[in-house]
Amino acid sequence: DFLADRTPVPSSGQRDRYPSRWLAWLDGVPDDERDEDAVALRAAVEHLGVTGDSDRHELLITHNFVIGWFVRHVLDASLWRWIGLNQGNCAITIVQWDFDRPPNLVSFNDTGHLA
Repeated sequence: DFLADRTPVPSSGQRDRYPSRWLAWLDGVPDDERDEDAVALRAAVEHLGVTGDSDRHELLITHNFVIGWFVRHVLDASLWRWIGLNQGNCAITIVQWDFDRPPNLVSFNDTGHLA
């Protein structure tokens, strides 16, 4: 469920944190895709973006906006910056969490394996 296709949308109290040019588009997101204030996506980052006693590698297969949210988080960007982080079909994005430093974006939207 952490990787289900969803779209983070601001609640009425958070709309001022998004550029006004995106609000009409966000208002049109269907109810079954809405993740108000990114509650589910924040939970996904909390669950998957952790370090432990040993190295671990996980392959996560998901959708554009979910990947965009993870990348936005790793870059410590504004809440709305997932918008426009568009990945190609079958593209690979690699993020790395280490216990002693901030998360790192290793690669984004890599399609070299498709050539």
